[in-house]
Amino acid sequence: MIQSTHRFGALATALLLAAGLLATPNQGHAAAKTIAGYTYPATITEGGETLELVGVGLRSKWFVKVYAIGVYQKTNKRSAKHLISSNEPKVLWLHMLRGIDGDKMREGIDDGIRDNVPEATRKQIAPLVDKLKRSMPPKLTNKADIRFSYTPATGITLSFNKRNKATFRGRAFMSAVWSIWFGSKPADKDLKSGVLKG
Repeated sequence: MIQSTHRFGALATALLLAAGLLATPNQGHAAAKTIAGYTYPATITEGGETLELVGVGLRSKWFVKVYAIGVYQKTNKRSAKHLISSNEPKVLWLHMLRGIDGDKMREGIDDGIRDNVPEATRKQIAPLVDKLKRSMPPKLTNKADIRFSYTPATGITLSFNKRNKATFRGRAFMSAVWSIWFGSKPADKDLKSGVLKG
């Protein structure tokens, strides 16, 4: 009799799980993640919206850890195409793991946009790309906090250590910036893969 009860309980649980009525832990919800000793929270607020952590990645150069990145979006969908093209609140949150010259970041912006954005779009957004490069400080210090925060109403707000530095309007420019990390020729394939794996 006890054995039959256990079998019935197991069967009922399996049916509930199959029907989606009994959630497993964190199913459909973001969870905080730690990478290179830095923890990204499960959710953040941007433009009055709650954004979920899509995934985290690590930018490395010659086996040296340069920065960690946490990617947040209103719709938690692990698709490079969705991350680049969706017109909704989203954030790229970089945490520097070593100091680098601002010129290195400017070179990365140029390379990433050249490799991933069509020429016609590059010409259209060229003034904004120049503005973004001018907004980079001479030196990006270890542990610096850099955020590209986007909302459809205001465009991208670039901040350093939680202080707003510049704003860039336009969906096309947002898609170009996100393409640096998630385009067909990303800045770091392992970083892109890590984010999309969650």
